[in-house]
Amino acid sequence: MNVTEMIPDPLAGLDGFSWEKVIAVVGALGSGKSEWLLNLANAFLKREEAVTVADVDIINPYFCIREVSSLLKKMGLSVILPFKGTQWSDLPSISPEVDRAFDAPGKLLIDIGGDPRGAMALTQFAPRMEQAGYNLLAIVNAYRPQTSTVEGIEAMIRSIERVSGLTVSALISNSHMMSETTLDEVMQGYETARTAAEKMGLPILFVGVPANAMEEAQHRFEGRKVNLWPVSRYILLPWERGGM
Repeated sequence: MNVTEMIPDPLAGLDGFSWEKVIAVVGALGSGKSEWLLNLANAFLKREEAVTVADVDIINPYFCIREVSSLLKKMGLSVILPFKGTQWSDLPSISPEVDRAFDAPGKLLIDIGGDPRGAMALTQFAPRMEQAGYNLLAIVNAYRPQTSTVEGIEAMIRSIERVSGLTVSALISNSHMMSETTLDEVMQGYETARTAAEKMGLPILFVGVPANAMEEAQHRFEGRKVNLWPVSRYILLPWERGGM
């Protein structure tokens, strides 16, 4: 079931937070950046907003937007990919269409490569992002080595800010162990992310939970001021697609 069928408008009701023209998603490798970008994009589509998704991942050509570009176009998203012929190479390639998308109607969502090296792709767009208005969202998976501690989370975010010249707006707690994820792990990961967020003075917008565990998660998180988001998966691993 899609997230927007479980929650009427998951983008609403965020106290003191407003959605800007440009939304860029950053985080450590394996945090779930691309999945979150697509979940957000679909939620904006449900608001009947025009949405452009730009793949500027210069680190890893796999497990990113370009893997599911055909599906995204069928959903109604405009998709910007690296130059034809380079999208599966390790050579950094960013389409000039990204710059033009700043002037297009609706939202522009940018998928960035993992870790601060990936954030280098944002440096050329920083002036346009500041002019248009942006949200820079850091996806935190407390079960990745780089972000398993409060200190690690802060170090990653500060490094991304330093490299990109932009400021992280909020965190999204997305602690998971792929298909083995339990709600205990989700809750423990959230506590690590929450402590880091409080230390940095940043909000946590959402806590990602497996879509099939949403009802139990609502019970487990009862009384806490958190926005639960049942994460829909779009990008499958090779063996989940029937590959070797």
